[in-house]
Amino acid sequence: MNKSTLAKQLSQVQENEVYFGPQGFVIASSESELENAQQGYSVDDEGLALSVEELGGWEPHWLVIAQDTELGDPYFVDVNDPQFPVYTGVYGEGVWESTQVASSLAAFLQCLSLLSKSGNQQGPQFVPDENSLTDPGQLAQLQQDIVALCGCEGFWALFFDCYLDWLSDEDDEFDL
Repeated sequence: MNKSTLAKQLSQVQENEVYFGPQGFVIASSESELENAQQGYSVDDEGLALSVEELGGWEPHWLVIAQDTELGDPYFVDVNDPQFPVYTGVYGEGVWESTQVASSLAAFLQCLSLLSKSGNQQGPQFVPDENSLTDPGQLAQLQQDIVALCGCEGFWALFFDCYLDWLSDEDDEFDL
């Protein structure tokens, strides 16, 4: 898949920013945003390819498609796999450690849509409010639905654990 085709798929997303509690995703929804998203990963600030040493384990077949709004971590697809699985990565000690987020790009985008509808937020929330999803049963069902869509339990278990921590740390009025 080339960047133009990928950008076309990403431009179909209704919401290019999705938030759920304090966590969020910003999707590169145009060809120029997709090109800019590669800076610091596979290319430098001027768009020149980084050397193998500069990449720190970043694979040349990974294309950044989104970014975490809280920590800035990239979400990327593996263009060598026809399903275009989605991963996130953390850089530490000179290497990238990746974690699979979704078995395909389509599944990832469906999960973001589900989060957007469930959270119904316009931006990150620093404290829960009356619109925050707090019902343990609803949260468990949402997590189960997302894991079923994405086929990746580990990332989403951590995502929801962080959300539950945010609920309990910020406001003890919610009975969890």
